[in-house]
Amino acid sequence: MTGNSIPGTRTQSRVISLEEANNMLPLLGKIVGDITAAWEQIIQKRTELECLEKNPERTGSEHREEIGELKSDLNRLIDRINGYIREVEELGCFVEEFKRGVINFPSLYVGRKVFLCWKQGDGEVRFWHELDESYSERTPIRDCRHFLVSKKDASEIDLGE
Repeated sequence: MTGNSIPGTRTQSRVISLEEANNMLPLLGKIVGDITAAWEQIIQKRTELECLEKNPERTGSEHREEIGELKSDLNRLIDRINGYIREVEELGCFVEEFKRGVINFPSLYVGRKVFLCWKQGDGEVRFWHELDESYSERTPIRDCRHFLVSKKDASEIDLGE
């Protein structure tokens, strides 16, 4: 998920060091906890809605009212998740997966852009993957020196695209 940009303007891609990513985890852990909880509720409400809509024995205004309430609940939950996604994106990260709470951090590996990745419950950022790959294709971080390690390193690297 990416933010919108104004046509004709160049946006500087932010990169996050391994140190910075790990420092964000307490805050991200709370936000991601909210995302996964809201996602579970969305799945539950959608299942309830599908059952109600497919039940031929139930009709009438009470049935329509119940369906309307479920749809309203779903819309509120979707709005809530969108708010959480914005919070994550304001930190410079991206939500890759709601159910498991996977977050991507744009970073550098041997000078090229990659994603550091973290899953809810992990104590620290221990994996990375290419920009066109997903969490399931992640690679363990074997040598931190190959990654952008701290903010000081970022000032020494040209991040132009």
